[in-house]
Amino acid sequence: MNIKDGFDVPKDGRTSAENSPNSLRATAIVGANDLSSLAAADGRRIWFDGYILDFQRGCLLAGDKEIALRPKTFEFLRHLVSNPGRLVSKDELLSAVWPNIVVTDDSLVQCVTELRRALQDHDQRLIKTVQRRGYRFEAVLSAEPSAAEPRGSAAPTQSATDEASAPTRHDPRRASRARGAAMLAAIGAFALLMTALGASWWWFSAGDRFTAPPQLSIVVLPFKNIGDDPDQENVAAGVSIDLTTDLSRIPGAFVIAHGTAQSFKGQNVDVRQVGRDLNVRYVIEGSLRRSGNEVRIDVGLVEAGSGRHLWTERFTLERNEIAAWQDEIVGRIASALNFRLARVETERTLRERRDYPDAYDLTTQGWALIYTAKSPENYDAARKLFRQALGRNPESANALAGLGWSSAISVLNGWSTSPAADVAVAEAAVAQLLVIDPNHVVGHHVRGFLLRLQRRTGAAREAFRTAAALNPNFAPAYAQLGVTETESGRPEGAINWIERAIRLSPRDPDHSLWLSFIGIAELHRGRLQEAVFFLGRALEVDTSTPTAVQRAYLASALMLVGRTTEGRAALAEFRKAKPSATIASLRAAARSTDTAFIAQQERFFEGLRMAGLPE
Repeated sequence: MNIKDGFDVPKDGRTSAENSPNSLRATAIVGANDLSSLAAADGRRIWFDGYILDFQRGCLLAGDKEIALRPKTFEFLRHLVSNPGRLVSKDELLSAVWPNIVVTDDSLVQCVTELRRALQDHDQRLIKTVQRRGYRFEAVLSAEPSAAEPRGSAAPTQSATDEASAPTRHDPRRASRARGAAMLAAIGAFALLMTALGASWWWFSAGDRFTAPPQLSIVVLPFKNIGDDPDQENVAAGVSIDLTTDLSRIPGAFVIAHGTAQSFKGQNVDVRQVGRDLNVRYVIEGSLRRSGNEVRIDVGLVEAGSGRHLWTERFTLERNEIAAWQDEIVGRIASALNFRLARVETERTLRERRDYPDAYDLTTQGWALIYTAKSPENYDAARKLFRQALGRNPESANALAGLGWSSAISVLNGWSTSPAADVAVAEAAVAQLLVIDPNHVVGHHVRGFLLRLQRRTGAAREAFRTAAALNPNFAPAYAQLGVTETESGRPEGAINWIERAIRLSPRDPDHSLWLSFIGIAELHRGRLQEAVFFLGRALEVDTSTPTAVQRAYLASALMLVGRTTEGRAALAEFRKAKPSATIASLRAAARSTDTAFIAQQERFFEGLRMAGLPE
């Protein structure tokens, strides 16, 4: 025998399971879809691995217990079961499960995640993921005999000799009864088929309307142009389209295509009805209004189920600045929505599934902690949630991203008690994440962190450039590009990058850190008063969890401008966090080997000497 895909394959090319007369694999050679349709029509059920797929009832069973599935997830499973052992491409699944709407691959991931949880298939015994290509159903299937052919029954047999010896007689009454019985059987089969098809149609169409929407599902309604300015109409359309594109970059987001949302243009809609029609949880609505030479852009995030406003923001620009600032305004809206959506999704999952969190719930809670405040306690708590999420779904890309992010940042900020172990965790998480999703923005960003820790400044800068190219609204990438400019000995080029990050995300939890990055770049440039201003401003913005490096740079800058009392007080705060620190230990901990950077850093060490830090 040959070995193919883990099965023993006889000479005819089929597996032993496929040769079984009671297996769907046997029928799959001549048309698995036909067999699954027959099962749906005559009430048969299909068995696999202890589970039952009941086509007539439209449900999945484990014994007598029904397993709740969203209608689209059931249809996803039905299509896989109809094609056992065959690689089903993503495009085929998208066309089969969502025939009349454009959705992203994230919709498939949500279905697979729900099925793995329902079928306890975390090791991919049943549904095999073929990276970047599709899915393959691996279970051996068997179909239930129809009610007309009960198990164990055998049709009467007659030998060829008996048939040949039996006289041939024509009985009109028997023929009439036979024709009548055949007609009744045909009518009954047709009625049963129509009933099954009707039930299937109701389940898959009406069911979508009444089941819970995907978790992070959003539609951006066309922005309203309040006025008669045709140029403003173009801007309103552009903001709606760009915001739809940018929100779709949020990991795990299910965003309705702009073409579908456009059908609501010019209508006075009830967002609750929009949510029901499109099966989404959140609606983004906005408007543009001209007032003199200014244009005001109002944006709101609405909970579709209740119609409650969760977040609003207003942006005001000079009319002649709109075209130049449109991309940045859209980026600011997308960044703010990312933070706000993480928080409201966490609140919702805690409210709805406090006792039974899944991988998505735990991951969302972890990111909400990271977005809430930058502190070692928050990052430790988030890391625990990401690990729990990966225990439920080892392929959760956003949990891997969170684990990598929280582990790397803990090392960079000096919070880690076991830096080597945390770096190893981050490296493993990023490696697995980029296999699952080679274009994951956070994956490339964390890779940049790790390269900085290795003092590979040029490679780190390219990783951050990649993250910014994948998502131009990802503010942290611009901040880190600024840091790598400073670490490359070019502090004058750092400030524009960091200021761009602050403009994109002015309320970011890293805001104070980004201000300190500007202060450090100014000190390396020799602009000492500016360095004092930005480093001091960073501590004013967030006095709770400044890093040790922030304290050290502020102490040095204050001493260099002659504010010795404040400088020594800042150094005392630094030494509380790092009591054994010396100038030699700080020099050894530098993240760059660039000669220009090392020369510029001597100014930093000179200020610390003046404050009293030992060599």
